[in-house]
Amino acid sequence: MGLIENAVLSQVRRTMKRSLDTSNVIEIPADGIKEHRDIPYRNRSGKELLMDIFEPKLPEGTDLPVIVNIHGGGLISGNKNLSVGFCRQLAKRGYLVFSLEYRLIPDVRVYDQFDDVCAGMDCVGRKLVDFDVDFTRIYMVAESAGAYLATYVAAMKKSEALQKAIGYEPARMNFKAMGLISGMFYTTRKDSLGWFLSRSIYGRDERSKTMAEYTNPEHPEIIYNIPPCYLITSKADMLERYTLDFAGELGNKGVEHFLRHMGSDPKLIHAFPVLRPDLPESERVIDEIVEWFRKH
Repeated sequence: MGLIENAVLSQVRRTMKRSLDTSNVIEIPADGIKEHRDIPYRNRSGKELLMDIFEPKLPEGTDLPVIVNIHGGGLISGNKNLSVGFCRQLAKRGYLVFSLEYRLIPDVRVYDQFDDVCAGMDCVGRKLVDFDVDFTRIYMVAESAGAYLATYVAAMKKSEALQKAIGYEPARMNFKAMGLISGMFYTTRKDSLGWFLSRSIYGRDERSKTMAEYTNPEHPEIIYNIPPCYLITSKADMLERYTLDFAGELGNKGVEHFLRHMGSDPKLIHAFPVLRPDLPESERVIDEIVEWFRKH
C-alpha cells in the first residue's frame, strides 16, 4: 500500500470516527442470557478470528432460532464489540446470536473479507450442534459495511458468477431473511466514500477487473439472489441515500423487502439500533426485525 492510500485511509477513519462516535456505544445489559465471548476460530487460510455467542436461557429442549451478526466500520475499522448491546437485545427476544469478525482493509482486500465472513458462518454451522436449534430458522443481521458484506455473501450462495468474480467458495449456511441497518451498499459511487475508498476496497489487480461488473449491488446476480430484507435508515443516517436507493431498486425488481425510515430526529444517527440499543426507537426497530424474521 502506497503513501497516498495510507493518507486516504487515515482521513476516512477520522471522518468515520466523527460520524459514528463509537466512543459512546452503549452496551446495555440484558437479563436471561448467557454470553460466550471471544471464542477463537480460524478462517480458511488459518488466520485466527474471534466470535461472541449470546444464548437465551430457556427451558432445555427449546429449539432456538439463530441469528448471525456482522459488524460495520466501513470495512477499514470496527469489530464485533460494536454490536454487543444489540446482540444482547436479540438474544433477549429468544434468538441464539453469533457475532463474527473479519480482517480489515488495508491488511486485506474485500474478497478476503467475504471469505472471512463465509468461514465464520461455516464455523457457526459446526457449533450449532452444541445447542438446541431450529435449523429451519436461520437469519442474518448487519449494519453499515457489515450490511454490504452480508448482501454479497448471501448472494454468493446462489450465484456462481459472483463466486467466480470474488474467487472464494460461499458459506454452506442458508438464511431465510436479513435485517440490514444503515447499509453501506454502494462502494464505487463518486461520493466521499466511493471516491476515496474504492481502490482500497477492491485493489487494482486482475480480481478488481473481474469484480468491476458486480460492484453495484443492483446487479441482477446480487439483487435476485438475496433473501427477504428488512432495511432501516433515518434522516440523520449519513448513508440514508444508500438505503433508500437500494430499497427502491428492490421494489423495482419485485424483491421482497420492508423499508423503515425513522424520520428526522437528530439522535437517530447512523446505525443507531446497534450503537444505541437503549433508545426506545431502537427497541422498536429490534422488535420489527424480530417480527420480520418470524414471518419468514
